[in-house]
Amino acid sequence: MTRPPTVAIIGAGPRGTSLLERLVANAATCAPDRTITVHVIDPCPPGGGRIWRSRQSPLLWMNTTSEDCTMFTDETVACEGPVVSGPTLGEWAREVAAGRLSSPPGFRLAPSTPAEARRMRDGWFTTRRTQSDYLSWVFWQSVRNGMPQVRVAPHEGRAVDVRDLPCGRQRVVLADGLPPVDADVVLFAHGNADVAPDAEEMRLTEYAAAHGLGYLPSGSSADHDYDRIPAGEPVIVRGLGLCFIDTAVLLTSGRGGTFRRDDSGELRYEPSGAEPVLFVGSRRGVPYWSKTHYSLTGPPPRPCGHLDAAALAALGDRPLDFAMDIWPLIVREVTHAGYRELAASHPELLNIDASEFLHRLDTLDWEGPQLKELVDQAVRYDEDRIDLAETAHPLAGRHFADLDALQRWMTDHLAAGVRRGRDPRYSASLAMLHGLSSAFAALVELVGERRLTPASWRHDLPRFLDLCRFLTSGPPGPRLEELLALTRAGIVRFLGAEMTVTPHEGLFRARSCNVSASVTARYLIEARLPERTLPRVSDPSLRSLLRRDEIREEFSSAPGGDRYPTGVIDTAHLIDTDSSHRLKRADGTPHPRRFGAGILFAGSVLTSGRFPSPRSNDAFFRQNDTIARAALRELCRRDTSAPGSRNRHVDEENESPG
Repeated sequence: MTRPPTVAIIGAGPRGTSLLERLVANAATCAPDRTITVHVIDPCPPGGGRIWRSRQSPLLWMNTTSEDCTMFTDETVACEGPVVSGPTLGEWAREVAAGRLSSPPGFRLAPSTPAEARRMRDGWFTTRRTQSDYLSWVFWQSVRNGMPQVRVAPHEGRAVDVRDLPCGRQRVVLADGLPPVDADVVLFAHGNADVAPDAEEMRLTEYAAAHGLGYLPSGSSADHDYDRIPAGEPVIVRGLGLCFIDTAVLLTSGRGGTFRRDDSGELRYEPSGAEPVLFVGSRRGVPYWSKTHYSLTGPPPRPCGHLDAAALAALGDRPLDFAMDIWPLIVREVTHAGYRELAASHPELLNIDASEFLHRLDTLDWEGPQLKELVDQAVRYDEDRIDLAETAHPLAGRHFADLDALQRWMTDHLAAGVRRGRDPRYSASLAMLHGLSSAFAALVELVGERRLTPASWRHDLPRFLDLCRFLTSGPPGPRLEELLALTRAGIVRFLGAEMTVTPHEGLFRARSCNVSASVTARYLIEARLPERTLPRVSDPSLRSLLRRDEIREEFSSAPGGDRYPTGVIDTAHLIDTDSSHRLKRADGTPHPRRFGAGILFAGSVLTSGRFPSPRSNDAFFRQNDTIARAALRELCRRDTSAPGSRNRHVDEENESPG
């Protein structure tokens, strides 16, 4: 019998699901007249994977609206492969609500999903349970679309190693004695892979065990067990991003607390009595910006041009320093976009005619003092003046007499954030995010072309990505309003920025740079995701490859010859489509049969950790299409006519792993 060409995908979350969809879409043109088997390997059900599994609290939401999330390409996606249209999450939910959803074999709708689908409306933030169903449907729909040419075999198991066989094929070793899977090509689609605790987490874990304290290290909130935290107990929480929002939800609403509006319309929290008291801080000291409840009027704003091809060409072909070369252009793009929207949509907030303001804004010399002079003359209210440095670090340089004074400032800050997210009067803030998105798209290209200096990659790029998450990846607006209600109720109390936690007399002690007072507690929660770098990864398959020098950490080289680790797995150059995303061995040679994409892989850093939006030419789709086509071409190059019965371990039963 002829053995069909075979692909193995390790990881069946959103990345692995999209890679499968792109393999199916491209099979007819890249591997015509061939029947292909695709093995998809993950210990969790395919589609959602571990992070988006259906078995988590119904109180946990996405931070993206249903209409702004898709797993399908459209005509805006600039990829070689065919566009295969499909529903956004919102469109899919409407089909569910109407009872019209076509369910492919293998897919089962959770009982809670139709009820939520019937409640959904514009601007709806879907529960993660329902999102899990959408991802599962996408996976099984791709399986159905692939037949009969592409045959998919899901494996509920954990990959612990990938080995070269003497014939060049790949053997994926599974945990718990499950039969291995042999394939011609392996696609590594690791998303939020497990990592080992860092040195501080190890010290705090040992300290907590020695003193009978409660310590929850960094990780997904859905994976934590909060039942051990007693009611009324002071708890130190480190982190103010989405993990904190989830933590607060599970420890308040999850314990029976409720929200209601008083006669004035203000949201109030009614405690159940089972809540702890959360003392929270972080490096920045304030929560992420929430999502807005409105859109900009008119067509999407055009980029202001500060980071277009001409601007980047003017910098020359030398390595670019982010702080010196790129950041000033980002500031200009974001500032220009915000003020342009202020004048266009809210001329009543200016002291001069809007057309004059726009003319001066579009023609001023950004190198000189003209912008400050224009803003001082024309922008009436301080809250409408754009200062990206202050936006990024609103607590920088502030000191408070005590924690109560900080709490009052934070209450006002949260209330302003709720207004900004709800009232179109603040649409200049939304336009700033459009400017940031434009800058981000340009930065994706620079990163893909390896244009940044090593120091920029190591220090500046992570800080910029953190700023992007702070401004664009925040909670739904209702969650921020709930946080404001929890703050007013005294359930959440803030500690400030540059928060540190140290052992102190058998307890945890937390303090910040904004107030002299400190707080001690018996419980500490790390409400943040761990830093995922290759040296910290504990995933057994990647650790096995690293031990044998079959993968390596990417290093950037400085002009002077110094080299800096980037923390991600090195892959072949992004723009070389023939070898793109192949994993590099320790000697720098690309492995011909192994490809990788996701947060741990070079070239994928800026396309991971979020769901793609429709009609956005999202790099997530472009990258996955490139990998799928390269993998299919690799299949066609290989001799797949060797005898064998099935693509399992019996294929190579007489061969020992190399």
